[in-house]
Amino acid sequence: MSDIAVVSDTSTGEDLIYNTVAVSKIVGVQERTLRNYCRLMQKHHYDFQKNKNGHFIYYKKDIEMIKKVVDLKNSSSLTIKQAISEILGTTPDELKDSLQKKSTEMHDINHLLEEFSVFKNEQMEFNKKLFEQLIQQEQTFKTSIEERDKKLMFAMKESMETRRQLAVATAEVEAVKERERKKKRWWQFWK
Repeated sequence: MSDIAVVSDTSTGEDLIYNTVAVSKIVGVQERTLRNYCRLMQKHHYDFQKNKNGHFIYYKKDIEMIKKVVDLKNSSSLTIKQAISEILGTTPDELKDSLQKKSTEMHDINHLLEEFSVFKNEQMEFNKKLFEQLIQQEQTFKTSIEERDKKLMFAMKESMETRRQLAVATAEVEAVKERERKKKRWWQFWK
């Protein structure tokens, strides 16, 4: 195994990660054939991992499963599809049941999506009404503040006018009192 490259010695548990080139050498098939076998195995619900570029990555368990399929195919008159079905234990009826189950699940998911879409639309309508109410409330608040400010300014002007009038009246009263004090009474002329 010295000429076989391991993609990574990082492990998930005890498993090393191998690339397609390494596995094709281990199993004894060409890379393209290996990829085809893997795609057929995926159709029988065998799950292969892929890297961030979408390329297959293989663990020891995957290599052992592929070896079993290749050995069965080579040692008997089975086709690759039959060998995979034999090893993975899925029959066309099981596949049909699985597809029906997935179809039911998809129907349920679509139903949930439709319910969510209705809910989303209702929520958006509610938010729109709420937003309109907030705008109306803000306008009402703004109008009431403006009205209050006008009334306050009017009251302040009236208050200032009243103070001015009081100041004028007080000044006039003081002026009259001063004149009265300065004005001599008729009996005080001879003094």
